[in-house]
Amino acid sequence: MPPTETNKNVSILVIDDEPSVGDALRLVLEAKGYEVVVVTNGGDGIEQWRKRCFGLLIVDLVLSDTYGLQIIKHIHQHQPEVPIVLITGHAGPQVFAEARKLGAIGTLAKPFQPAEILALITAALAQ
Repeated sequence: MPPTETNKNVSILVIDDEPSVGDALRLVLEAKGYEVVVVTNGGDGIEQWRKRCFGLLIVDLVLSDTYGLQIIKHIHQHQPEVPIVLITGHAGPQVFAEARKLGAIGTLAKPFQPAEILALITAALAQ
């Protein structure tokens, strides 16, 4: 499916300390026409978020300098309308429930398929 004009207007911030995950998400999302910024720690993620307006954030749960739930809570307190997706390889239903309570619109367990993240992003941006 080719990129759409709508996607070209949406920038996505990916905060994940695994470079391979960030690179894979960048490839998948850019192929669909999204503008993607990838950072590898929470501090850089907050800095990027403060610098510009993102249409959606993808945040890993376990980062080298913080916990993804803290980032979700912080951003949701300041910008509750921005959709945030939590991704992780280290959590169960309790963490997913907490992420939703703090403002995440969706959660995905790693490893996930590109179609799964794309469907979640499409649904989040349609709200």
